[in-house]
Amino acid sequence: MHGIVLKGLKDFVVTHHGHEAWQAIQTEAGLKGKIYVPVTEYPDEEVMTLVGAASSITDTDVPDLLEEFGQFLVTPLLETYGVHVNKDWTGLELVANVEKYIHTSLRAKEISAYTPPELQSGWIESDRVGIIYDSDRKLCHFARGLMVGIGQYFNDPLRIEEPSCMHNGDNQCRFVVSRAGTI
Repeated sequence: MHGIVLKGLKDFVVTHHGHEAWQAIQTEAGLKGKIYVPVTEYPDEEVMTLVGAASSITDTDVPDLLEEFGQFLVTPLLETYGVHVNKDWTGLELVANVEKYIHTSLRAKEISAYTPPELQSGWIESDRVGIIYDSDRKLCHFARGLMVGIGQYFNDPLRIEEPSCMHNGDNQCRFVVSRAGTI
């Protein structure tokens, strides 16, 4: 997992629950005092261990925690990777293009083993985007939070439906994203 996600998790916890909560989470996860650098890679298991500990310490269900964290992480991600985002895009356009323009560009750099999930995304209609999320990480709740956060960031509130989910036994998660005011 890319270090920006782990540093973002720390920042999320400290912002919403305080520095002491982050220290307690690291201790519970067996990672006391570990520092996360945005440009470094970390094992996926470390993220999941920290998320589990954060869920326990903050008394927040993992799906809710991941969604809240995804919303929080949008700003740091766009500050870091905004060069890959067309300045004229709306939030919905960013969601539609995240795989084609952002994930593909990051993979092409080959500067690390960073492996963002491969998404399939595209326009279903002029005001609806379909996304297929298929990852062994099964962080679809985090992906949902990112989409909500993108809508908030662009002041373009998004409505997200999830007709199938890996956590419900489906092979993939499928999302249908539209502007909140559209049907």
